[in-house]
Amino acid sequence: MADAPANQPLSGQVPLYKKPEPLNKEKHRKFGMSPPKEPFAFLKDAHFLPAIVGEFSQYAGFFPVIFLGEKRLPVVVMGLNRGENLFVDADGNYEQDTMLPAFARRYPFVSASNGPDQPSTVCIDIEADGIGENAQLPFFDENGEPTQALQQAIDFVSAFDADARSTEMFVQRMLDLDLFEPKDVTLNDNASGESKKVAEYFGISEKKLNALPTDVYMKLRDEGFLPAIYAHLISLNRWDRILNKAIRRQQAAAPKAN
Repeated sequence: MADAPANQPLSGQVPLYKKPEPLNKEKHRKFGMSPPKEPFAFLKDAHFLPAIVGEFSQYAGFFPVIFLGEKRLPVVVMGLNRGENLFVDADGNYEQDTMLPAFARRYPFVSASNGPDQPSTVCIDIEADGIGENAQLPFFDENGEPTQALQQAIDFVSAFDADARSTEMFVQRMLDLDLFEPKDVTLNDNASGESKKVAEYFGISEKKLNALPTDVYMKLRDEGFLPAIYAHLISLNRWDRILNKAIRRQQAAAPKAN
């Protein structure tokens, strides 16, 4: 997983990543990681991140968890506007005492699929801040073997991929049971008294969930899906937090009256 062919092409795009390359022990022999100057600057333009089902209960304390598009991709909401993450300040610092979703924790590493029944390849965003030659934490030792730092990153990427597969199973189960419904979020303008729709998404319908036959509901329990469902529903209370943070940032950026 940590030694791809040097000329292996990489297709597709992954949010946050500028130039992911398959790790190769010859091409990247002298490469490694050093502490970045702005550790979370890579997140500052991401107003949402893909979510994994195993973390829904943790997200619920900080962010709304919603589902987007035809495939109902689960994401955590981190801002209202494209290109603005309300949890990263101008200096690239992440908000203290706020969980960091696994999608961001694995950065600058990511995996690339090699097809069914084939092991995936670990990749590195070669343009990430802190990645380069003669770094503080090298990727490979003098024998060309992964260092402890790289192995830990590989293990995390593998665990994330397993969680991503579980997340796909969860979403498919919700689709099969037709539990999704369109939802939206509105922002009330106290000055004008008008309401403005600021987000449209899909969420799990509590009404549809409660209307399920008892045996189907109990099967969801046995499959371990109920905690994630209720964590998602609870997380929707975090929309107020997102709206308030957006208003405060907007007010802070407004020109001061003389």
